[in-house]
Amino acid sequence: MYATMSEKRFQDCNKLEQLWRYRFYLAIPFMWLWYSVVGFKIGIDEEVNGEFIHTSKYEISRGKQLWRLLIGIQQMPMKWYYTSEEVFNKIKKYE
Repeated sequence: MYATMSEKRFQDCNKLEQLWRYRFYLAIPFMWLWYSVVGFKIGIDEEVNGEFIHTSKYEISRGKQLWRLLIGIQQMPMKWYYTSEEVFNKIKKYE
């Protein structure tokens, strides 16, 4: 049986577990190289009568935008997210 990660979010883990979860970042340079060559497709949706409809149109992402998208994608299995309370406190701090 494989060891599973705890259900705690990244920010609530101890430093050793955070270090272990950073392993997901190791794949980013390789993913970036792959998608820079083949292209990272992002579907384009259109709004029709107040509803969003999926179309067959795609935008290809490369470069810095692709790198940032891949970081966000890799943070999902790390369970790296912020609560709404943390986000609102951060917004209030900058007002």
